[in-house]
Amino acid sequence: MCNQFRLTDLKQIQKYLKQDLALPLVEPKIDVEAKDIFPNQTAPVLLFQNNQLQLINKNWGYPSPVDEHKPLFNARIERFYEAKPSMWDQSFAKQRCIILTSEFFEYAKKTYQASNGRKYHERYGFKTENPITLIAGIYDQNNFAMVTTDPNQDMQPIHNRMPLVIEPNELRRWLFQNFTSLIDRQNIHLTVQKQAKK
Repeated sequence: MCNQFRLTDLKQIQKYLKQDLALPLVEPKIDVEAKDIFPNQTAPVLLFQNNQLQLINKNWGYPSPVDEHKPLFNARIERFYEAKPSMWDQSFAKQRCIILTSEFFEYAKKTYQASNGRKYHERYGFKTENPITLIAGIYDQNNFAMVTTDPNQDMQPIHNRMPLVIEPNELRRWLFQNFTSLIDRQNIHLTVQKQAKK
């Protein structure tokens, strides 16, 4: 369950989207600073709205129908294909977005004992070889959630789920088309970096 990703600044985002990928991004009306994002915090997502491809700030996490203090910030892509309806269905069908990150983080099951005597889970950072890693997202009103799928060979030794990482040539498919072919991420290569211990 991914609960942290790193934003890069607006200048880098614009360069990648407009110059490197040649996307028709409208001039953003927001400011974006490089920082780590956690659930219940605001981050820009890329979406197509009012016939425009734009960056819009939204809050990471849907309100939980069970506990208002615990937002639901990861959405399993398999839920869309199950017969039983879910709170994500409308968003998967018509409200998809892209989360922009320079790196995302995951904790492993393996723990270590720190100098303070406490045990901590080992932490890893993941990114693609692109300047910005694109992750599938869905949104509803002012909220967004990160879409997850089964882990690929890079993620599997560390965690049993992974964000649904999107290649630049798959961006249109995620935003506008049938996305069934994107569920399996075995063809995605992630650079894995073990984070410094506490």
